[in-house]
Amino acid sequence: MLTNETKTFTMENHKATVIVFLSAKCPCSASHENLLKDLAQQYKDFQFIGIHSNSDETLEETQKHFREAHLLLPVIRDSRSQWANKLGALKTPHAFVLSPTGEMLYHGGVTDSHVGPSAKKHFLKEVLEDLHAGKPPRHKEGRALGCYIQRADET
Repeated sequence: MLTNETKTFTMENHKATVIVFLSAKCPCSASHENLLKDLAQQYKDFQFIGIHSNSDETLEETQKHFREAHLLLPVIRDSRSQWANKLGALKTPHAFVLSPTGEMLYHGGVTDSHVGPSAKKHFLKEVLEDLHAGKPPRHKEGRALGCYIQRADET
């Protein structure tokens, strides 16, 4: 279960929950936003949640960026990097797929590229394809490429 100040997200009612750590300033994160929108639209039986953990980005700039990005997933603020620390998120974008019971099914990059549209390997999409088909995911982890998450205790 994930909670932010106004909403609680439960994992039980979905095939799996996809959590992606995002940034308002990281070009690597931004280059994957359209891919994430497409996946959220294609895989409606999965819950998609964005988490913003960068302490060096203001609330105003993040709200503006994610509002203008028109993501099809909520982006919650992780102001003290608690979720980033708990899951071990290092960069943006860094994706995690959790089963309804909270088991980690995948963690790593959305793709194999810093620039989403030029990716040769789409790790997250392949994992979702497998899970959607009732198969075990072909990837358990993939290298996350992007900008480091600036934690609150590092500023």
